[in-house]
Amino acid sequence: MAPTVRSILATAEVRSGDPEVLSGSAQLDRPVRWVHVSEVEEVAGLLEGDELILSTGLAMSGSVDAAVAYVTALIASGAAGLVIELGDRFASVPPPVLSVAREADFPLVVLHRQTRFVLVTEQVHRAIVADRFDFVRYAQQVHETFTTLSLDGGGPDEIVRAGADIAGSSMVLEDLNRRVVAFHAVGRPAEGLLADWERRSRLCPVGEGTRLAGVEGWLTTPVGNRGNEWGRLVVPNPLADQQRSSMLIERTAQALQLSRMVERDQLSIQLQAQGGFLAEILDDRIEDESVALTRARALGLASGTHYVAIAVQTDPAVDEGTSSRARRRLTERVARALAGTRLSAVAGLLHDDQVSLLVSIPARSSDDDVLTELARALHADAGGRVTIGVGLADPDLLRAARSLRTAQHVARVAHEVGRSQRPYHRQADIRLHGLVAQLRDDPRVQSFVEAELDPLLEHEARHADGLLDLLRMYLAAGGNKAELARVAHRNRPALYAKLARIEQILGVPLDDPASRLSLGVALMAHDQAR
Repeated sequence: MAPTVRSILATAEVRSGDPEVLSGSAQLDRPVRWVHVSEVEEVAGLLEGDELILSTGLAMSGSVDAAVAYVTALIASGAAGLVIELGDRFASVPPPVLSVAREADFPLVVLHRQTRFVLVTEQVHRAIVADRFDFVRYAQQVHETFTTLSLDGGGPDEIVRAGADIAGSSMVLEDLNRRVVAFHAVGRPAEGLLADWERRSRLCPVGEGTRLAGVEGWLTTPVGNRGNEWGRLVVPNPLADQQRSSMLIERTAQALQLSRMVERDQLSIQLQAQGGFLAEILDDRIEDESVALTRARALGLASGTHYVAIAVQTDPAVDEGTSSRARRRLTERVARALAGTRLSAVAGLLHDDQVSLLVSIPARSSDDDVLTELARALHADAGGRVTIGVGLADPDLLRAARSLRTAQHVARVAHEVGRSQRPYHRQADIRLHGLVAQLRDDPRVQSFVEAELDPLLEHEARHADGLLDLLRMYLAAGGNKAELARVAHRNRPALYAKLARIEQILGVPLDDPASRLSLGVALMAHDQAR
């Protein structure tokens, strides 16, 4: 660590001078960037800040006003402190000078015995250079660690774990809604680290840049490009060395952003490279029905009375190492289900965790019977949780295939919200809940939730007086206060007072339909995220 005024005063050479702190005791832990021996009155104009000045008082031996001006200039220049060796030329610090130093809480120290300043500066400068060199080595270690992780395609969990291990302190990555995305606990159980996380996080305001904030003194930094932040990195118990802690958390945040960008690029490449025929249809590169039918026949799709788009969703892979195996297992299961039901289909792996299909419905078969049979075969052979989304059933192959996007959306949302009791799902099964669930991880939706609900969520974090639940009940009652009073079992005057309090906190009228709609969507996104 960089030397401080206190650590310099504790050195053997300074202690031999019998130091006495006359002012600025609260600032003795201030870091010292450099040490100067100076007897020049105009030295303040040569300083850059955080220097400790050693002097025999020659620059202060003139008039009292000149001495006051000298110390005032040192304070204004950002000097870390002034150490004066008392002697025949300067026997004591004038009271007006001492008054100025104490008013500014400026460290002013006197030495009652002769001190070899050259040894003091040599020792301190050696410590400063050693600390700088140590910091460079530390920065190199951090750089090499995260460069290796980036080249190996490390995910958020690996990156946060690496940052925490280097810091020797716990680290948490949260999204804009204060949900924990990744964490690594050091020196404490995970339960203690994450206990009541959302409430504690809301008491630590979000700000620009890296800073210490909140009632618990968290070190935080935003994750993402300026103006497009998607998360926040938190070190609940930062190192005492602020410079190292800040550098490490910022480098960890950069690695997380790079990982996110690489992941998106890989997905984009995969979407272009895989999917073949189905991807061409979805990209509108095949616009003629006869061309589509010819291509489909060449791929082995049998003729049918109509066609139906299907997406089979499974759990996302935990890491890249299991991703390829998961993709292979999912495609094999779909192939076995198709073979077992003797259905003809074109299948494409358009996403890591989804297989998309265009199924031909045979003559004298209903699409519901075919879908139910296929769903049963997939569920029986899944070896894990899968969800099936269904798009449009249509005699026109192109129209049916283009509804694959709907099937993919339905499958993903139904899988996330856990509606697996149905053999398969259509758009009518998910509706607005499905849209919100699909978009809840989008930073824009998270920002919308915060803009709508943050004052009330912060109020709830501080007071826990049930106003959030009351708003939820009010919206469920369609804004009908009489119905709300009935289901809440409360008298109307008290209920109206609480609703007025909610309006005051949020700054919007609850009787406005547009306000209720906006708050309802925000609350739905907030609840689904949890």
